[in-house]
Amino acid sequence: MKTKKMISALALTVCLALGMTTGSFASPVSEEGAAYTTGVASVDQHMDAAAKARAKAAKASKKDGKMKKDQSGKTEAATPGTTSTAARLTAVASVPRSAKPAGARGVMRNYNPVTDAAPAEPMAIKETHFQFRETLLLRPKTDMIVIHHVGIPDGDTSAAAIHRAHLANGWAGIGYHYVIRKDGTIERGRPLATVGAHAEGQNYHTVGINVTGNFEKEIPTPAQIHSLEGLVAWICKTYSIVPGPSTIVGHRDVNSTDCPGRNLYSLLPQIRKDVARKLNGMDSSYEDKLKKTNFLKMSRKEREAIIMQGASVL
Repeated sequence: MKTKKMISALALTVCLALGMTTGSFASPVSEEGAAYTTGVASVDQHMDAAAKARAKAAKASKKDGKMKKDQSGKTEAATPGTTSTAARLTAVASVPRSAKPAGARGVMRNYNPVTDAAPAEPMAIKETHFQFRETLLLRPKTDMIVIHHVGIPDGDTSAAAIHRAHLANGWAGIGYHYVIRKDGTIERGRPLATVGAHAEGQNYHTVGINVTGNFEKEIPTPAQIHSLEGLVAWICKTYSIVPGPSTIVGHRDVNSTDCPGRNLYSLLPQIRKDVARKLNGMDSSYEDKLKKTNFLKMSRKEREAIIMQGASVL
């Protein structure tokens, strides 16, 4: 009997030295980060990863249940509601670092400027021809317009300066679709039909417009408001958006931020009313004429005449 006890003690010492105790088969914490799925291509792949994670967790839980034995040699049932270390790590590891909403790359089309370009704006737009670090995606729907300001620095800021800053941050390029300068000039950012990068979690259905300045302390110029209202009215007309508090919003309405600054945000109720009025007063004959117009076959003077007619309507 004494010999058996000595052998048991020796066996226990060896097991402890080798780390072979219950639960020691769980993945080490250092491997948790490596188990994350990065760069997930589609929603289907998210589902596959989740299914594998659940299967792995069930297997680990079953193994833990088998490892627990009482002194009589019977398997001890796992306590309901408890989760093994391996299962917890697997569950955490199955969450991708950069999850995207339904309609991520792989189930959305890349933007083609030839076939996917949005209709030409009736007002003058300063083209910028930016090059982007990544292929842009075609926005699947449009039902909201988000208004921004630059914030810091204050004053007038060009779309080109914003584009350079966003590239320096490691992003694809400028995240806004339009930038409105102090003199009312509208500069193009991203192509209108593409997914923007201006409002976290809301980019797949919104258009982003940046009005330059820091409107926590500055006041938007009359020229900026005029251009903003005309542009927003045209976007609403193009995408059948009904102006309202849920469709024409400030950045702070969808994310935790002060943007677009209190002095611009306070003007949004009036801007919505003005946009609705402009929509109701739009000349249908001008719209019909615009649809039949081929700007490529027109002279510069003819194009300017069409643009001025649109400006008078808006």
